[in-house]
Amino acid sequence: MRKGFTLFETMFAVAILGLVVSMAMGTWLLFMYKSNRANTQVSLDMDVRSVIEKFRSEIRNTARETIIFYPQQREPYEAVGFALAGDQDGDGLMDMKNAGSNILWRQTVVYHVWNHSPHQMRRTVFSNRNADASYADRYNQIASVVTSGDGEGSCLDGEVASTSVLFENLFTGKLWHAEARFDGYAPQPNRRERVTFGSLPLGPGEHTVNFTIIGKNPDATGRQLRLDQVNATLSGWPMEAELCAVGSGGAASGPDFVGQGLASAAYGLTAATAAEGDKLSLTIHNDAIEECVFIGEGRNVSFSNTVVRFDMTNAPADFENGVYVTKLDGQYKTAWWGSSQAFGASPDAVGHDFLSYPQSGWYYPGTNLSIRIPVDGTYVRADGFGPVFRLFKTGNNDELQIWYAGYGFAETNNSPNLTTNLVRLAFYQNGARKTSWINCSRGVVELRPDTTALEPVYMGQNMILSLGVTVGSTTPGNDGMRMLPITPPATWRCWCIKGAAAWAVWPQWPGFLVEPVLTASGTPVLPLLMSMVVNYAETGTYVSHVFDTKSDKGASKSIMWEANVPAGSTLSMYARGGNTLTDDGFDISDASAWENLGEVSNGGFFSGNTGRYVQFRAVYTAQPASSSPETAGGLGSAGPYRSDTPRLRRVLFTWDGEEKYVDIAAELLKSPDCGIFKVDVDGRDLVQGVTMEIEIFKDVLTQGAAKERLRSSLTAEVEPRNSGK
Repeated sequence: MRKGFTLFETMFAVAILGLVVSMAMGTWLLFMYKSNRANTQVSLDMDVRSVIEKFRSEIRNTARETIIFYPQQREPYEAVGFALAGDQDGDGLMDMKNAGSNILWRQTVVYHVWNHSPHQMRRTVFSNRNADASYADRYNQIASVVTSGDGEGSCLDGEVASTSVLFENLFTGKLWHAEARFDGYAPQPNRRERVTFGSLPLGPGEHTVNFTIIGKNPDATGRQLRLDQVNATLSGWPMEAELCAVGSGGAASGPDFVGQGLASAAYGLTAATAAEGDKLSLTIHNDAIEECVFIGEGRNVSFSNTVVRFDMTNAPADFENGVYVTKLDGQYKTAWWGSSQAFGASPDAVGHDFLSYPQSGWYYPGTNLSIRIPVDGTYVRADGFGPVFRLFKTGNNDELQIWYAGYGFAETNNSPNLTTNLVRLAFYQNGARKTSWINCSRGVVELRPDTTALEPVYMGQNMILSLGVTVGSTTPGNDGMRMLPITPPATWRCWCIKGAAAWAVWPQWPGFLVEPVLTASGTPVLPLLMSMVVNYAETGTYVSHVFDTKSDKGASKSIMWEANVPAGSTLSMYARGGNTLTDDGFDISDASAWENLGEVSNGGFFSGNTGRYVQFRAVYTAQPASSSPETAGGLGSAGPYRSDTPRLRRVLFTWDGEEKYVDIAAELLKSPDCGIFKVDVDGRDLVQGVTMEIEIFKDVLTQGAAKERLRSSLTAEVEPRNSGK
């Protein structure tokens, strides 16, 4: 029996074994190729995710105002730089400065694309960040990093640089800024909301902020824009949008006004933009501080005889309350008519009673006459200053001798006890002061306080007008008041003095006449007192809050203002500056005293104008008039009346701010008819956040020695969360 394999069988077995081994090796090599490919892809994904997460984390911890793109306004950017805080004290928190009020930025980080073989994404860190560097210094530093590839030759004073390669084989590396677009729609009208549109480097001088319509919410009924205030300065001071508007373009109509009672200085701004591309433009000065409210929350101001009121002088049409102004207190108004307190006949065209008079003459002994004028809103309907009492002298009463006149205030309507000293009154006629009643011609005679300033008259007081009166007579023993037949003209509106025998001699007050009557048991009356006029205060001052410009560079500052100054009145403005606040923060300790300053011209510089803190003072005098309100004549002429007041509408400090990144923000008045808009400044886009788009690659071998390029990409959109800190 033959044993073993034949040569043929052996060769056949070897062939089968080789085939099996070959198949096994092919499978193994395929597995190895696929495994390497998968591992390489995972590695690429991990690398790109690691870079993106690091970038995301750092951008979140920076501030929008520190972000700088390179090159300017040319997307996609090659580099982005920003500031990061440090933790040198090791407490796990960001280091702070200024007693914990601001973040201490200790590093500058630059992510940049190295566009040379091998293409790389690099990260350069500048430690000991130079706090005094300007925007231009930072931008040039980033440009140098992009050019040289590292930061060794780009350090600013005191800085140390280090550069690392995040990965090579960069296929795509792009940096973008997030677009500043916002929706002005709200279901309810004029819903106030503050929005920060983004940041950009802003140099000194005038800039134009453009709001351009790019669409609308599906629920919106229109594409309008409504704004209250805009912030676009280094100081961060809000500017009233309606005072900055320069026009609108495209199909939009011009700017209008909206939102009274909801906006900061009484009203806001609206532009009836109707189509995509319509634009509203505002002019903003870098830098500026504007005052339009004068007494706001948390302010400290001081003043005398001035008030802050809504006033119609500079208000848009149809606005009931007007806008805020500061002006003298009071008003020019006939606050009380003598006929209003008299029982009498039919009223005239303006509601004042005419008086009828008895036809026979009577005599009364000399007396003091006390006339009560209730200042309770029933008759006196206006607060003011003065007062000025208007008398009428005729041929029937020119024998009166009024040898003393004064007024004061009683405790109650029925009490003669004065709560104040009598204010002596002087005679005026046709704008000129008279020495006595006798020297006054027939016609209207005014009694005005004989003091250095008009006195306040407030509703709710009980005024007493006191006259010391005698009547001269050619008949012996008949030295008293007398009443002769009178037919009063329609222009007379007179309160009437009733004779009261046996009253005590001046200045005692045993009693006083209450409501006047035409006749009482046949007793006649004498027409004399026509009306009482209240006025504006003659003079007054307003001293503003101390404003922090946040500028320590010593830039020269100027002041300008908008005001309405009636003829004959004056508004004098003073301003000062300094670098040191008082302990209470309400004054500038190193500024000149107000009494040592001269007036400042509108648009001019002022004492201490290079200081960080600024303040203004307004001094007013009222417009004089020689005629009463019902005649509305003699305005601006010397006389007993103060008929109008200067109205200060706006005060603006301006200076050349430093070139820095500035946040652009606004108070929107969102409404159902508002659209979606984007914002730019001088045609330049704003930085809202940063978008990084990266794609890396690696070539791997496949079966047959062919190469396959593996790629991994990721995009991150990040908005800083420490802006303004």
